[in-house]
Amino acid sequence: MGEVWRWNKEVEMDSIRDCLKHFSSIAIDTEFPGCLKETPMDASEEIRYRDMKFNVDNTHLIQLGFTLFDRRGITKTWEINLSDFNEHKCFKNDKSIAFLKSNGLNLDKIGEEGIGIEEFFRDFSQILKEKDGKITWVNFQGSYDNAYLVKGLTGGKPLPETKEEFHETVEQLLGKFVFDVKKIAESCSGLSSRFGLQRIADVLQMKRVGKAHHAGSDSELTARVFTKLTFDLLNSRKQCVRRVDHQQYQLEQQQLMMTRCYIPIPIPIPRPRSVMFAAHHPNPYFGGGYFGMPVQGRNYVL
Repeated sequence: MGEVWRWNKEVEMDSIRDCLKHFSSIAIDTEFPGCLKETPMDASEEIRYRDMKFNVDNTHLIQLGFTLFDRRGITKTWEINLSDFNEHKCFKNDKSIAFLKSNGLNLDKIGEEGIGIEEFFRDFSQILKEKDGKITWVNFQGSYDNAYLVKGLTGGKPLPETKEEFHETVEQLLGKFVFDVKKIAESCSGLSSRFGLQRIADVLQMKRVGKAHHAGSDSELTARVFTKLTFDLLNSRKQCVRRVDHQQYQLEQQQLMMTRCYIPIPIPIPRPRSVMFAAHHPNPYFGGGYFGMPVQGRNYVL
């Protein structure tokens, strides 16, 4: 795992640029100073977005973790330490800050040796442009992850006024392939969207690399859980189609080989048919990011 600081930024950014030439999936995680406004569980989508906008607009990102991977596995994880947050001057949720400290985040060091948010995102935006937008983004309960990315990639501007405009901006900046592992877990036997990332990893018997609630470690675990879940669902789909119609199975195999992104495949269905995926809006009850689900008549993927 590569920790990125002001003194090694140039070398690590070059490494990110090189790796993105060969890998097109990024799992992300953010660490931030908590929520200034707490949102009730039964809140509407509009209220959830209003509160998220207030929280993100008025706080600074502390860490950004991302892991590059594809169906063959993980290439590397980076943990970007961002220096703009000052514990004594910036808005924060005191309980969240205490929680981050108890899990080992050294906020003083991050503030002194980290990278300015504007500087990092200026370079990162250029790298993404060179990739020409052909990237799959993966997160876990990722509404806030997406929101901080939007804020960073737009130069620190306030988030859009409405959730509809926000969804359009996410698609504009990140593309159509944005998946939430928390939502994907709903489709998997023995898992639930109520599970946290660590609990899902425990069920899958996956050992964490690094410390929990550090952006790099969480993004790495998100990438491995996503790969495991989609691989298992893919195999289930293959077995179902093979039993029903060998010729259709061959056709679906060809379609899968042509698919650009490594995406979740649905639970087996009684009759084989082509399934395509689109990015959908956050679940209003669990607050988590975009997710993939099958839709008819849409050709976002194949």
